[in-house]
Amino acid sequence: MEKIRIGIYWAASCGGCDVSLLEIDEQILDVAAKADFVLWPCATDTKYADLRAYKDGSIDIVLFNGAIRTEENREIAKLLRDKAKHLVAYGSCAQMGGVIGLANLSSRKEIFTTLFGAKTHWPKEESIQDGYPLHLPAFLDRLLPLGDVVEVDYVIPGCPPPREMVSQFFDALLGGKLPEKGAVFAAEKNLCDECPRERREERITRIVRPHEIESDPEICLLDQGIICMGPATRGGCGAACPMANMPCTGCAGPTANITDQGATMLNTIASLIGTGLEGEEELEAEEAILAEIDDVIGTFYRFSLAASIFKGAQRE
Repeated sequence: MEKIRIGIYWAASCGGCDVSLLEIDEQILDVAAKADFVLWPCATDTKYADLRAYKDGSIDIVLFNGAIRTEENREIAKLLRDKAKHLVAYGSCAQMGGVIGLANLSSRKEIFTTLFGAKTHWPKEESIQDGYPLHLPAFLDRLLPLGDVVEVDYVIPGCPPPREMVSQFFDALLGGKLPEKGAVFAAEKNLCDECPRERREERITRIVRPHEIESDPEICLLDQGIICMGPATRGGCGAACPMANMPCTGCAGPTANITDQGATMLNTIASLIGTGLEGEEELEAEEAILAEIDDVIGTFYRFSLAASIFKGAQRE
């Protein structure tokens, strides 16, 4: 039986997605028996020249993790799209831009000034070092999710993707039962649907951060004033963070019927806050509660800013 040809590529990311592939326990033995890794920079010495030499469509499936931050990331994404029969956005950064997408709140100039200081110290795309020419890929003005550059066939969400979702994907791949293109290897319903905490649907009268209170492990975190992104986030991870007494931060991305994950969650919070007062007093109380949110963008768009409606800071 001919082995499945798998490619794995690491763009702008932390490397956690590569490690997560090893968390499927003994299933990794089935993968090794039925698949060949023809590209995996983290583990093999494949060169770009080798990749370019492959025939178009000759790689059965490519797991692409990381966002598009440089011209090199964009070039290789397009190249892999040509070489792969199926392209997978693997992890939050490829799917939505991820945490590093928060850099879209700053311009390229602001980022470089913060990192390198005066413009004379900025890295040059072309330079000579010890007599050898060096080329650095251009740093794009804005970080992009993979789907903004090429067509994506499947998504495996998470930061990094949890074992349950990765295992589900390999079951489908090795069994020859990949779903229709466009599928997301996560639950259709939101995280709250699988969270065992009791939702009392009480009004939120204050907003606190997890370290500020000793939360009840049996009660919904939202009921206790801790912002949990569960209502606007896909399930499929077994509610791992709430089970560990920490709020969901939204790394699995929005459910299918949500256009903007952050806006949806903001709307949810707005509908839940209240003190029971009336008129102007209630409005003032609600504003005071909302003012307790220290970082609106970092809270509601921690992983999805680059894929949101506004993509990042807007400048004229």
